[in-house]
Amino acid sequence: MQLSLTLGATDLDLTYGFYDQLPDLKVQRLTDSRGAVTALMVTTFNLRLVFQSLHSLEQQHPALLQHLSRTNLGAGVILEFECTDLDAVYRTARRNDWPVLYELVDREHRRRELWLQDPSGYLLAFNEEPGTA
Repeated sequence: MQLSLTLGATDLDLTYGFYDQLPDLKVQRLTDSRGAVTALMVTTFNLRLVFQSLHSLEQQHPALLQHLSRTNLGAGVILEFECTDLDAVYRTARRNDWPVLYELVDREHRRRELWLQDPSGYLLAFNEEPGTA
């Protein structure tokens, strides 16, 4: 079974540029019959993230998602990614001047974490567990 999450995005182009630079993620633009980009799909192993524009989500589901653009996206949600090369994620963040919100090096358990924020404000926690490096 694969889990898919649909998330609102403030700007699909910025979102594509962000996720496309992260290692181990595949990013695809989804288009309609006219060739216009309607969503992005980010996949890794058994997770699929689908990003749709806030405007599109509000139009599709006005009763449920009305005024979605007025809220803090992802409040209380942390998207965690286990990665095999946390140093590559760190270098990508530095090269793009993305703010690193949090770094953890737990020497006792040999666990490392790096927290970033995507262009829409979602928190991403990248972790490297013992044996994945």
